[in-house]
Amino acid sequence: MRTLRALRFILLMLCVCAGVYGFALAAETGAVLSNDDTDIDDTINVIIDNMTLRERVSQLFILALPGHTAPSEALESLVSASGAGGFILFKDNIKSTEQVKALTGALNIYADIPPFICIDEEGGVVSRLRGLAGFTPTSPARDIGGTGDTQNAYAAGETIGAAMARLGINVDFAPVADVLTNPNNKVIGSRAFGNDPETVGGMASAFQAGLRTHGVMAAPKHFPGHGNTADDSHIGLSVIASNATHLAAIEYPPFIRLIDEGAEFIMIGHITAPELCELPATLSEYFVTNVLRNELGFGGIIITDAMNMGAITRNYGVAEAAVMALQAGVDMVLMPDDFGAAVEGVLDAVANSGLAEERIVESLARVLRVKIKAGLM
Repeated sequence: MRTLRALRFILLMLCVCAGVYGFALAAETGAVLSNDDTDIDDTINVIIDNMTLRERVSQLFILALPGHTAPSEALESLVSASGAGGFILFKDNIKSTEQVKALTGALNIYADIPPFICIDEEGGVVSRLRGLAGFTPTSPARDIGGTGDTQNAYAAGETIGAAMARLGINVDFAPVADVLTNPNNKVIGSRAFGNDPETVGGMASAFQAGLRTHGVMAAPKHFPGHGNTADDSHIGLSVIASNATHLAAIEYPPFIRLIDEGAEFIMIGHITAPELCELPATLSEYFVTNVLRNELGFGGIIITDAMNMGAITRNYGVAEAAVMALQAGVDMVLMPDDFGAAVEGVLDAVANSGLAEERIVESLARVLRVKIKAGLM
């Protein structure tokens, strides 16, 4: 098995330039998430048909790698045993350019299906690459938006995309597409491009385009909009005092623009809008399926915000939250507190609690389609 993985990794490295170029070209033509390619659909069906249910479920999770900075038997065991669809890097995983390249290369070797390798690199206060030799930190979104020039947002995205591509990181959990309308909002603050949807949409669009010049995928956040909240979802439930009319007029337009321009992911936040749904949007069929998937027409990967945040852990069990997210229509679950418990909970729900296996297959097909289109596979 290790020999086969090594051979596949060599082939992947030989093809990486063609894959990245092909992805960037597809992005420019708006064809990144086309569902009309019969060959890709056939390939996806063959892959899924040869996977166990556990393997299918595991691909719907993205995990952190605490303490891991280099290839090792422990890392290989974690990646191989988990079968996860992706991994996210934090500051403790990042020491130097060559070290990160070795780490991401190992993730590709160890995984049976090439993983999404992700990072939170918004620029400004949320920067995992700040301090890395050769990386030029970018300004906070608020400062970029304040210039009124979308070229500055493009330049920030391009700078970040170039650094990520050099490191072997392929997904950025950015840009922030929240419209900052609540002056008491401290958790978003300088992370937002502005307080009106047109500015935010234009800046976020340019940032996404900058990332994609280097084949890096964007994951705009935090749908349905974190800008009109006052509470921090890292700690507890974050409430947005908005009705459907406000959301459609203020919060959704930046996301609609990014979707129309081919966003591969949308990150959905742990945000509660009591007038519309008592559940956090992450677990809400209303927001995930009715609005984002059906009303706004998003065909890519819907990913949760981190599931180890207080908004989830203080109110739901690990397995319960993972099952609810998938039932709501989410495609990928980010950083559950206990990956093993989350997977077992989903498997049990498929067997006993009415979670349809077709729901798992539907999300897995989206995951594989994006990986193929992005040149990862």
